Amino acid sequence: MADRRAVRVSRFGDASALGIADEALPRPLGNDVVVRVTHASVGATDLLARRGGYVFQPLPGFTPGYDFVGVLETESAVSVALGLRTGARVAGVLPRMGAHATRLTLSPTFLVAVPDALDSAVAATFPLDAVTAAAALRLTGPGTGPDRRLLVQGASGAVGAFAVQLATHEGRTVVGTASARTRAFAESLGIPVVDYHTADWTGAARRAAGGPFDGAIDHTGAPRVRDALAPGGTLVRTAFAGREGHERSDSLQGAAEAALRRHGHPRERVCSIPYFVLTRRPHYRALLRGLLSAVDSGRLQPPTPEVHAFDDVWEANRAAEHVAPGRKVVLAA
Repeated sequence: MADRRAVRVSRFGDASALGIADEALPRPLGNDVVVRVTHASVGATDLLARRGGYVFQPLPGFTPGYDFVGVLETESAVSVALGLRTGARVAGVLPRMGAHATRLTLSPTFLVAVPDALDSAVAATFPLDAVTAAAALRLTGPGTGPDRRLLVQGASGAVGAFAVQLATHEGRTVVGTASARTRAFAESLGIPVVDYHTADWTGAARRAAGGPFDGAIDHTGAPRVRDALAPGGTLVRTAFAGREGHERSDSLQGAAEAALRRHGHPRERVCSIPYFVLTRRPHYRALLRGLLSAVDSGRLQPPTPEVHAFDDVWEANRAAEHVAPGRKVVLAA
């Protein structure tokens, strides 16, 4: 009997490109541990990677999924030092894809404990998105209060909704953008919202905020976002929406252009969570631990999970293509 089952992208394309493979579990080395995955989210990045548009997955044959919730099946000296023993319920974000599997072998430095009262399916909806939002918000610069104005592109999206909530809790003046279809959900977060399809949406956003923005969080790579910022502001790019069929090349070009504007007016920063998780693990764990606690206490509102069985990964991917704002597709093993 195989040690685990894993989703594999056999070719780039629609959901029919997915398969489930029986595999041997990689043997734990050093202080690695084994996690039995119970829940893993299916997000926009997974869909982009499956279609062949994701920079970090240029070839098929990979297992999608960045974040997950599961149960620790083994422990090590490092996991014990982190307070994680066999049987603990844990959540994590991987530095590279692979979470859509029934078991994982990994370093315990990617794991944090899930609060006892927090439902596992709910906990699986947000680690990647919430860590992205929190890290991007920090990159916009220090300071809180209403004189700190933040623009959130795509406030109804998975990352945007968390960015809005986190910035609002800091007392910042927050304005979001949304389409006509998703505007109602964005407005339910308690902020002014402008339609980014209108001709003068940057001007409308500035007027709604009472002045130019000190910071902006953007997932599109659109140049016009810079028009909404003050000269000393900071624009944080969390993704780059490319042309269909050219997503990888457009994303690389967008990241390069943002890097050239690192010291511009306004300046630009790129928020790469895989790199952040890999290189700043204590900071990543502290962020994720705090976010799990905030959701558990009700201070942050997570997406509502739409749970699909692991063996129904094809339907889960189709559902994720059309998921409504405020909801997230989750695989349950």
